[in-house]
Amino acid sequence: MRHALLALICTAACGRADDTASRAAPIASVSPAIPATPDTEVPPPAATNDATATSAAQVPPPVAANAATSSLRDFADYTALATPLRCDRAVRCGEIGASEREQCLREVPRALILLGVARGVQAARYRFDPALAGACLQLLRDAPCDVDHDAILPDCLAGAVPAGLRPTVAPGGACERWEECEDGICTGELGCPGVCRARTLVIGGPCDQNTLCSDELFCDGDVCRPRGDLGSACTGHWQACRRGLECQGHVPANRNPHAYRREQPGVCEAPRRVGQPCRPVSLADDCAPGTFCDFGAAAPTCRARLPRDAACTWLDACADGLRCDGLLLGDQPAANGSGMRALVQPGVCRPVGDRGSRCDPTAAETLCPMAMTCSDAGACVPRGDTGASCREHNDCRAYHFCDPATGTCRPQPALGEPCAATGPGDHCAFGRCEPKTRRCVGACRRDN
Repeated sequence: MRHALLALICTAACGRADDTASRAAPIASVSPAIPATPDTEVPPPAATNDATATSAAQVPPPVAANAATSSLRDFADYTALATPLRCDRAVRCGEIGASEREQCLREVPRALILLGVARGVQAARYRFDPALAGACLQLLRDAPCDVDHDAILPDCLAGAVPAGLRPTVAPGGACERWEECEDGICTGELGCPGVCRARTLVIGGPCDQNTLCSDELFCDGDVCRPRGDLGSACTGHWQACRRGLECQGHVPANRNPHAYRREQPGVCEAPRRVGQPCRPVSLADDCAPGTFCDFGAAAPTCRARLPRDAACTWLDACADGLRCDGLLLGDQPAANGSGMRALVQPGVCRPVGDRGSRCDPTAAETLCPMAMTCSDAGACVPRGDTGASCREHNDCRAYHFCDPATGTCRPQPALGEPCAATGPGDHCAFGRCEPKTRRCVGACRRDN
């Protein structure tokens, strides 16, 4: 959440360097808030803000699966157990409202179809790992909302492909998603097969958008270079330092002849701790997991996340299950030099609400779950489900579109499913609607 929000509130560049060879991000997250099937309307609960908030804690290491997980036979077993855990976590972390849980239970399996994961499983481009799946189930149940994703199982709490699946496609083999590759990246995409291309392992070796560097290296232009250890000099590239380290103190060059400045290298250091100064990094900040950078302070400082009823002066300042309700930010940059929006009015850490909860539509953060919006009338409302009236696509839930012919929200079809163009675009979740067959197919590039 903090990444998306910081992207919206930067009033100046936040210092991210391009990384043409970094592993391509999943097309979308298998989020519990991904709807794609017709759902019946869930009766709205009473407008209440009651919830139980938990503090961020260190993620427990994976342990042996319990009796329930030791009997996992295949991916279907895992999905049956993981789906309710994923939806409960989504409610606990404020991604969706409690009133949306039943919808979530139907949406997660559908997302696996929309994102091509089911296609990969059927084509044996993955293999199921029961031990890995069991460890992921524990994380879904026990992990706090704010975690260090570098320190936990990859793709367990986020990502399109669940952690219980391991890739089986060797370099040179056919693929549609990068997660299907045992090494490197897939040059194709959904509905447009490519091949798995292995990583470059040698310092000074080539890299580009289809050739990644190994984990110990990063792509600097078109050459793989070593990532810095603790104390090493670094550039502003977001991968210049090894995992768990940040490039501190780097100052980019300014080629403007009226304000010329040479580049000043930084130093690879550990993330900032509570009480230390902080700054924007990429779309987040350089504070350690479980803390936040208070850009609303006179001097931006890392702070521990705040408890219920505490005053808060920045986004994501509150502990798990809480929001900085009523936080107001201005349109001008803050005087503290962070480049972030200036604080106008502090908020208060309160439990995440649900459908009908009161909210301030002018606030930078409200009680509304992330899947909901704050209406002009000052109430949290979910985006339209199948059949709901709409005027534009943003009125509808994820993986739905607003049908201009009927003015209602309709689910987007997946690859291979029937489609019909009813206005601008063809409304397939991915790819395009083939005019002759009226089915969704991949929108392939010439080089696929």
